[in-house]
Amino acid sequence: MTMDPRLLALDETEPEEPTDKFRAQLGVLADNLMSGYLANPARTDAMLRRDGMTRTADRLVELFGPEWWKHRTAPDS
Repeated sequence: MTMDPRLLALDETEPEEPTDKFRAQLGVLADNLMSGYLANPARTDAMLRRDGMTRTADRLVELFGPEWWKHRTAPDS
């Protein structure tokens, strides 16, 4: 597993508030986690539900409809 360079950069900082570094690190971890879930939209719903993130899966269905991953359009080139 490769280390996200953003985490390494944050590790070298000394913020004024102790929670600032933690908050920034958590943001990087969440970004990596969500990009992993969204890498294959056809598996996103099942992966989210498997990992206990049912509210997120339900919200995607609420926003985009049932089986939203089958109805998505290709991004503009």
